[in-house]
Amino acid sequence: MHYSITIHNETLPILIRKRRGAHRIVVRYRPLQHAISLTLPPYVGIRQGLHFAHEKRDWIERQIAAKPEHIPFSDGQIIPLLGKHYTLCHKGGRGVVSIDGDRILVPGDVQFMARRLREWLKARARAEIMALAQIKAQRVGRRIKKISLRDTSSRWGSCSHNGNLSFSWRLAFAPWEVLDYLVSHEVAHLKEHNHSEAFWALVAELCPHYEQAGRWLKAHGAGLYAYG
Repeated sequence: MHYSITIHNETLPILIRKRRGAHRIVVRYRPLQHAISLTLPPYVGIRQGLHFAHEKRDWIERQIAAKPEHIPFSDGQIIPLLGKHYTLCHKGGRGVVSIDGDRILVPGDVQFMARRLREWLKARARAEIMALAQIKAQRVGRRIKKISLRDTSSRWGSCSHNGNLSFSWRLAFAPWEVLDYLVSHEVAHLKEHNHSEAFWALVAELCPHYEQAGRWLKAHGAGLYAYG
């Protein structure tokens, strides 16, 4: 069955999931899907969850209003990459995407510029994340099974019980210190799969600036979804 909510004459889907271990109802606005997610504890019924979501209508409206404007991957556009700003420059001919000073050069047909740049950014993010994660995993005496990158608005990173790490590729647009914090956070979960005092002590050991990075992400994280 499909569920939805109407905000300013626009119908947004409500994505419902039951989550074992959840202790409260959680409503979130998902900018990538332009949808509302509703997470329910096992003991909460769908009708009760939907009622809760409708009670949060004013909050949802504010989240939608705060959604950043789209920033396209087009010639002349300026985008951040791990704390530095670059101007996107399309150029004809063959070749690979490259950095030239404060420019990112994107060759090929202009109609494929956005796609080529997106794949290059994902590769840059993956390389940076993998390097950081391997170093930090050695420090905590754990092994990483696999690292994957996704485009999700539900979380910036995750760690499974079997050692798989996942990150949002949009962290490429965040300062390097923020990326370092997110990698430290998920690697720490390899040893402490919780958010206990021991976990946060380990995060602080891996990333001394984690509190500042966390504050930046809370204040500016929504803006990372605007690019591309």
